[in-house]
Amino acid sequence: MLLLTFSTIATNAEEMYRNYPSVFQAWNGIENRSTGDELHRLAQHDLAFAHPYAMLRISWNISEKHPYAGLATGLNPNQLHIARERKQELLSLNSHLQLLVEIRYRDAKYLSRENETHVENWWDVGFYPPDSPYWLRDKNGEPVIGWGEDTNADGKIDENDTILHFLIDFTNPEVQELIVNKTFALKASGLFDGIMLDWWNEGNATSPIGVNDWSATILTPETELEARLSILQKIRAQVGDDFLILVNANTRQIPKSASYVNGIFMECYKSEYGKGYSLDQILQMEETLLWAEQHLREPRINCLEGWRVVTDYMGDLKTRVRERNSAENLQWMRMITTLSLTHSDGYVLFGDDNAIPVPDHLHNWYDFWNADLGQPIQETAAQYQGVVGLFAREFEKGWAVYNRSGSKQTITFNDSTMGVNGGNRQFHHEIPDFDGEILLK
Repeated sequence: MLLLTFSTIATNAEEMYRNYPSVFQAWNGIENRSTGDELHRLAQHDLAFAHPYAMLRISWNISEKHPYAGLATGLNPNQLHIARERKQELLSLNSHLQLLVEIRYRDAKYLSRENETHVENWWDVGFYPPDSPYWLRDKNGEPVIGWGEDTNADGKIDENDTILHFLIDFTNPEVQELIVNKTFALKASGLFDGIMLDWWNEGNATSPIGVNDWSATILTPETELEARLSILQKIRAQVGDDFLILVNANTRQIPKSASYVNGIFMECYKSEYGKGYSLDQILQMEETLLWAEQHLREPRINCLEGWRVVTDYMGDLKTRVRERNSAENLQWMRMITTLSLTHSDGYVLFGDDNAIPVPDHLHNWYDFWNADLGQPIQETAAQYQGVVGLFAREFEKGWAVYNRSGSKQTITFNDSTMGVNGGNRQFHHEIPDFDGEILLK
């Protein structure tokens, strides 16, 4: 048994900083709460990133004459009033909420000239004009599919599926200038706290010759890395030190980008949607999260997202909500949440596996996340009494305990604590393997 005693450290940090657990939203939101509007659901998170319209009802400044969002370097001035009111309402609901805008640089919506003539609304055109030099093209001069959803569930993405995005040539200096100007416009608006850049990789190229064919890439890893670092350097030179940059590096470390970046979006990929994570994958999460907490620039905003186990691949809304609340997924949610709490001062999310053919990152809100631990008063990754894989970190109002030791563990306190999951106030708490618990003083 592990005997843990309460710290007598007192702090007023709760008045200045967000409390824990601290949950973030990646593009898409909560599906299991019927009460409250979309604004209230967004405000339950402490950080969110998406298109600016999704958060604040403000779009890039496009028009019927200039409809391409990729070319726009300012926000719609006619929507500023609405956006400011919405931002104030969000902050009144959650004063710690930080809003980041995804800047598309690797891929975006593409429509051929023929398809453009059939769009119902002028704003439904592609990100750039179809003949723009900003699209990355294959050896035949054709734009290359960069992302899609397997809507017919045949295990691959092709013309029978929903093709979402085509590749952008982000090595093009003019594309980089557009990215920098967009970022500066977001900062100048005063509406947003930073940006998010997807598909961030320092070791491999992300420009495959086909969406299902990664046997070769159009750009080399070296060329892509050089372009990514150039983008970061140019952004920092323009927006200064106090604008946040979050990049989606999955569970990879990014040492060359570290001095420019405030956080990693750890979108923790797994190859089989019907299974959970292996121990090796969990150890990789820990290692990268600890590295990011130590090496990225402050203020740090590392975001850890775990994916749920999927049983019904084509499940509807009710099925998705129910599956997220299965005993298996609740255990994974607790483990991912307490891993984040014990190994970082960052944010956490537990959502859908990206494989399923619905918008990615939809999630339930869990009662477990309503616990109030206050601020951490102990260093991260505290392992007790030589039990490898068992971590307990003290907060002002309780403990986060995370167990991947290989067996069930019992923790004992001098005073009784309330288990948020177990629901009992007692001196002894059993934590199953690959699970976690929040214990309140």
